[in-house]
Amino acid sequence: MDEAAVEIVEETTAFEQLNILLESVEQHPDEQVRNHVRALVYTMLDLHHGALQRIVEIVSVQPDGEATLQELVRDELVQAVLMVHELLPYSLEERIENALETAREELKVYGAGVELVRVKNGVALLKLMGSASTANVSSTVLKGEIEQAVHAVAPDLLDIEYEDTIARLPDVKPVNLVQILSRKTTEKVSSKYTLMPVIRADQVPINELRIVEAGDINLLMCNVAGTIYAFQNSCAQNSLSLEKSLLEGGILTCPCHGHQYDVRQGGRCLTDASLRLESLTLKIQGNVV
Repeated sequence: MDEAAVEIVEETTAFEQLNILLESVEQHPDEQVRNHVRALVYTMLDLHHGALQRIVEIVSVQPDGEATLQELVRDELVQAVLMVHELLPYSLEERIENALETAREELKVYGAGVELVRVKNGVALLKLMGSASTANVSSTVLKGEIEQAVHAVAPDLLDIEYEDTIARLPDVKPVNLVQILSRKTTEKVSSKYTLMPVIRADQVPINELRIVEAGDINLLMCNVAGTIYAFQNSCAQNSLSLEKSLLEGGILTCPCHGHQYDVRQGGRCLTDASLRLESLTLKIQGNVV
């Protein structure tokens, strides 16, 4: 086969490269060549399947086999290969339950919880649980925590759905929160104001930005050299979204008009002195903003 006939982009994964090559084989004009390549692939798959099956069996009977298998399944590459060979040691439902156990630890920060209702036809139905502490937390934030944990161990899950109502949990005081309050509000109100848990600090990587919905507020979170700043997600000129902004060296460049704002100076505009972003005051506790 002509080496120039198949182009593989360097950034593609091994699985994507394999699919590209197999698709190119199916386009080969010689049926005999196609059959030989198919036979080669199936033989290799059978060989790998047998070896992997023995590995899973041997590991599972060891004293710490259960923990070892769980650790192996958490590895994305190992998980993907075992899935191809239908050798994942745990059912889809079991993997989702394990993931939710992890998610519950994160949800405690918001005074929230989650339960698995059922898994049917590759779709998981979940029940969100909240308390008084959860009232000001966006469901998008809660679902993000849950879905990140679930998809990490169950990429074969087709979809995640939620019950319409949120079940009631006993009131739990949230911990390790980054709280947020409008700068204008702090000027008008003394110590009596409501703080709103927003997001874990590690979800806003250094020198990157994130858009977060918290209650009725749409936020732009910027992490400059490890310090997180928050603004209304609204261009100072005509209130357009700043989601596609560029953040470099603490300078935020608006995608709408090209205006540049100094994040560390409360969103002061460097290109038009009459403009300024709506800055918000943060209170960081532990790992949450």
